Amino acid sequence: MGPLSGVDPAGANPLLQVSPGLMIWTIVVFLLTLWILKKFVFGPLGEAIEKRRASISASIEEAETSRDEAIRLLDEYKAQLAQARREADELREAGRREGERQKTEIVGQAQEQRERIVGDTKTQIDAQAQAAVAGIRDDVVVLALSAAEKVTGKSLSEDDHRKLVEDALADADLSGLRSA
Repeated sequence: MGPLSGVDPAGANPLLQVSPGLMIWTIVVFLLTLWILKKFVFGPLGEAIEKRRASISASIEEAETSRDEAIRLLDEYKAQLAQARREADELREAGRREGERQKTEIVGQAQEQRERIVGDTKTQIDAQAQAAVAGIRDDVVVLALSAAEKVTGKSLSEDDHRKLVEDALADADLSGLRSA
């Protein structure tokens, strides 16, 4: 076995031997490394982690606040939508009632106008019938006078004519003409 085998010919391993100077320097270097890591690595890393944790907490709180606000707005929207539906129903019902009222009013006005036209027409017909009866009466008077002159062969006085015509008309049945 040679010097490359890693075994001391004296049989002792130098790493396993206690060396007080080496121990002190190892502890000093370890403490110095620990202090450097704490000051330049763990401190900023801890601060970054704390900032990130605070940011996440703030985001969570903001999200919860936003969610609560969204729920509140949704409830308001639902209430407004229900109110709008009620108002639309009320407007529709009011429009229907107004339409019915106008329909009734228009039908009433048309009925009144029809009755007025029928009344006017009856009045006109009655006036025309009376005018026709008067015309027929005058024609009958003339015919009666002509017939009386021919029968008697002489002219009668105006008073005689009148009396003769009135007697003839009284005997004649002209009631059918009035009911027409």
